[in-house]
Amino acid sequence: MLISSLGLSLSSSARIHALAPFLTPSVALNLVLGGYHLMSGLLLGVVKYHQIHTSKTYTAHPYISTAHRAALMYGFASFQLAGIALLSSWTETVNTAATIATQTFFVSAVITYAIHGFLKDTTNQLKQPHKLGEKRTMPPWMVRGFMVSLVLAEVIGCGVLCAGMVKTVLDILA
Repeated sequence: MLISSLGLSLSSSARIHALAPFLTPSVALNLVLGGYHLMSGLLLGVVKYHQIHTSKTYTAHPYISTAHRAALMYGFASFQLAGIALLSSWTETVNTAATIATQTFFVSAVITYAIHGFLKDTTNQLKQPHKLGEKRTMPPWMVRGFMVSLVLAEVIGCGVLCAGMVKTVLDILA
């Protein structure tokens, strides 16, 4: 039965004590970064509103819009990954490695989108030449390498956590 349904409340220290066994590094990392993504999304929403408000066409740069949406989606994905990591059968080392791989590219993707949105240097970061500001370009191999790494890290990292959670569920049902 939930403590709140009894009309009782836990002090902050009692909540921490009750939750401590469940806050493994992978769960904690996903929760903290989920908050980071959520706040980043909200702040990028302010930037998006400012760009819309000050634009002659009443639009934000496409990459500010993309960064805003991606940060919000990664925030909720991170909270889901925290729950998935909590239920994973794998060792905490495996769960933490999968979390770090996934979150590294969640963070770097939003940062990359935001940079292009602030610099207003491209509306397609995959179109050659790969612009970075007005005077610089990125070599194609670097952009391709980043994209391949992003896809592999996000899919494999998330897949490892999901497989661990599915194993737990199947073990319980067996």
